[in-house]
Formats: sequence, C-alpha cells, structure tokens
Amino acid sequence: MQALYEEAILAFNVLGKKSFFLGQVGNGAKMKLVVNMIMGSMMNAFSEGLVLAGNSGLDPHTLLDVLDLGAIANPMFKLKGPTMIQSSYSPAFPLKHQQKDMRLALALGDENAVSMPVAAAANEVILFFHLL
Repeated sequence: MQALYEEAILAFNVLGKKSFFLGQVGNGAKMKLVVNMIMGSMMNAFSEGLVLAGNSGLDPHTLLDVLDLGAIANPMFKLKGPTMIQSSYSPAFPLKHQQKDMRLALALGDENAVSMPVAAAANEVILFFHLL
C-alpha cells in the first residue's frame, strides 16, 4: 500500500494542499467521517453562539471578530458567519448528507467503543432540521 501511495504522491500533490498515507483501504473514508462529524458539531455550536450573541444584546459581527482573533479562528466561521448573520443560508453541503455522515460517524464510534455525546446531540439537531 505504501509503495502505491509513493507512486501517486506527485499527482496527489497537484490535486490538493497535502496528502496523507492513512494505511489500509477504507481509512480515508473514516477520516472524512471524522472531519465531517467535527464540522457538523462545530456548526451547531457556532449557530447557537451567533443567536445567543444577538439575542443577548451583543453584535454578532463583533463575535465574528473576537472568534477570528482567538484559538478557534477558522475559515468556516469566517466564510459562513457573515451570511448566517444576514439569514442567508445558501447550501454548500446538503443537510441530508451532513446528517448521513453524522450518523455514520456515530456508528464508527459505537464500533470502536467511543462515546460521542456532543456529536450525538449535534446529529439530533441536524436530523430535526432535515426532517422539517
């Protein structure tokens, strides 16, 4: 497997920012589920934070500035925040696919005896809005 990866590394480097050898076949899919699970959980907390800021008299734009200066600064908040504040929710990733990935990540957690209460709660929120 490693030898095949080494043969393809030049092509991978053209296609993306960085490539990783993750071992056996299927580990790339697992990594994608973990990343999407983290992103889904983060977006839930971020959405709640924007609403809490606004409803408690804080300027949500200032919240974005504060977040951008701290340890949790990330491109997703910077990209999505301003449009979310304006109630513009153009989809970049369909909710049904996010919920599927959350469900599959939770199943992966069960297979590996990893309790994920935050991801489970985020999945319930995503499922609720998907079913609306």
